[in-house]
Amino acid sequence: MAKKQNQQNIQRPASVPKVSATPKSETPARFSLQTKLAILLGIIACLVYFNTLSNGYVLDDFTVIKNNRIITKGISAIGEIFTTPYRRGWFITHNDLYRPLSLVMFAIESDLGGGSPTLGHFMNMVVFASGVGMLFIFLNGLFDGKKMAVAFIAALLFALHPIHTEVVANIKSRDELLCFFFAFVSLNVFLKYSKTGEIKQLLLGALCFFLSFLSKETVITFLAVIPLIFFFYRNENKMRSIYITVSAVVVALLFLGIRFAVLSHYDANTDSFVTFMDNFLTVPPKGTSALATEILILGQYVKLLFVPYPLICDYSYNSIPFVTFGNIGVIISLAFYLLLGGFGTYKLIKSPKDPFAFAILFFLITISLFSNIPFIIGAAMAERFVFFASMSFCLVLALLIERFLMGGNTGMAAVTSGKVLAIIVPICLIYFVISSGRNKDWMSNETLFRADVVHTPNDARVNYYLGTELVTEKAKTEGNPVVVKQIIEEGCVYLRSALNVYPEYDDAHAAIGDAFFKLGRYDSAEVHDKRALELNPKFVIAMNNLAGVYFVRNQYDTAIMYCRRSIARSPDFVNAYANLGLCYMRQGKFDSSLKNLYIAISKDANFLSSYENMAFTYQAMGKTDSMRKYNEIAQELRAGGKRQ
Repeated sequence: MAKKQNQQNIQRPASVPKVSATPKSETPARFSLQTKLAILLGIIACLVYFNTLSNGYVLDDFTVIKNNRIITKGISAIGEIFTTPYRRGWFITHNDLYRPLSLVMFAIESDLGGGSPTLGHFMNMVVFASGVGMLFIFLNGLFDGKKMAVAFIAALLFALHPIHTEVVANIKSRDELLCFFFAFVSLNVFLKYSKTGEIKQLLLGALCFFLSFLSKETVITFLAVIPLIFFFYRNENKMRSIYITVSAVVVALLFLGIRFAVLSHYDANTDSFVTFMDNFLTVPPKGTSALATEILILGQYVKLLFVPYPLICDYSYNSIPFVTFGNIGVIISLAFYLLLGGFGTYKLIKSPKDPFAFAILFFLITISLFSNIPFIIGAAMAERFVFFASMSFCLVLALLIERFLMGGNTGMAAVTSGKVLAIIVPICLIYFVISSGRNKDWMSNETLFRADVVHTPNDARVNYYLGTELVTEKAKTEGNPVVVKQIIEEGCVYLRSALNVYPEYDDAHAAIGDAFFKLGRYDSAEVHDKRALELNPKFVIAMNNLAGVYFVRNQYDTAIMYCRRSIARSPDFVNAYANLGLCYMRQGKFDSSLKNLYIAISKDANFLSSYENMAFTYQAMGKTDSMRKYNEIAQELRAGGKRQ
């Protein structure tokens, strides 16, 4: 003590200048370790999905982006996007969605990328990589920087897990990616507010939460996640926790109010019956249980998290058979979820800051929305439904690695230990190989459906998808009539398989009717199209198909009747107007023909048949110049051009 006191009494000579604590030659680190690791994780995520850049459009990409009348307007459509339902640019429904943020990005990319899918895939990759970085920062902040290794491993596994391939490789799923990104940005900002109390951070967090809602409404589950975090795991200041929770609720109410106003304006906010093919849980066969099957599906999600193979683009009837409560899979799944819920609740009560409790309850909260148990949703099962919940799986794995292999060392040095690498490296390599391979399946609709039908041959819709893709898309790209016939006949094989699985599949009847029409088998086409109408009297595609059958038989009045019926049911059905114009042309009613063809063009300026039929009409009228004009437009569209 005396020595310390003597040191304190020594006076520094006035002539000696003070020396800076930091030498002038040294500069603070430009990036913190957390930032560097977040960037590294983003780079890894990009490497996983780099091979998607050569992929094309698939599934809903066509209706949401490529062929969407609003999106193809480009940047000028942004105002319209914020004031119209999600699907308005493709078709009208009375039960629509409101997800404008991803559509705004697609509209901008339509102008910048010229309709190429490459930019869309690149942006998906970047948004996903950014989301992975935000996830790491959130977990590191949640643990107050004391479990950086756990946060890193969890985010690394999330970046590589193959179950995310559907979301990243399908451009349309930008809504899910943006929702995830902004959700975790908001949590990061709220964590800062909980420490500092700065009102600007509370407002910024609320703004990011609102942007997450504008991306996809499924972030509503965070109304339960946020209290879990700020009243249990991070409850240092209860008033700030209350402000965070209240701001989240206000944002949710604001979004729901805007959503209601927009959808109601277009009469698109009414409850609509979910069809059996969209979600087979709507009509369980006699002797089975929808609830038991729902529980089995919840178990399927867990199985895919542990063993992500095979992955399927569409889990429709009969990919997962209906079961009863006596099924062993149901019993195991039910026991697992009951134990999981009980264990998570017990850990939360015993220790509110237990990371296992947080991971388990986050999983149960985010998966609950897609369980089909409280209410039926638009699909029985989908890999995208577990996108948020999979974070919990990755976090639990990281926590287990910490507990059993790190020996109490939670710093980043622990990640490079031999025992930890022996576990992480094989898992990452396996995930990378599966993800990269699955990305290739998403190259096109044909590659995707061919890959998946092998793994789920009893799935009616996957068979239908492949058959329709061959008949309507691949066949028209082939110039050799013999090869075209072979492609259509192959398509019929898959469409018959779809009907064998589900004989009342109206879409499959209409599709095989179209195939028979193209093969010149008009009687068979008529049978299947009429069967489609029996199953679904409102089916405008079947009506339009029948109009085509009667047109080639020169029964123009009957063809016109079916065209008018389809237009009455769907006033924006462009194909029906184009066909109606052609029928009137054959009857010599040129004014009526031109009137309907102009309507078709006004509703969709890029519908090829409208211009082809217009050229035929002017040719029949003897107006060569007008015929030549519309033939040139048709040729431009065949070459991939676009008209505004």
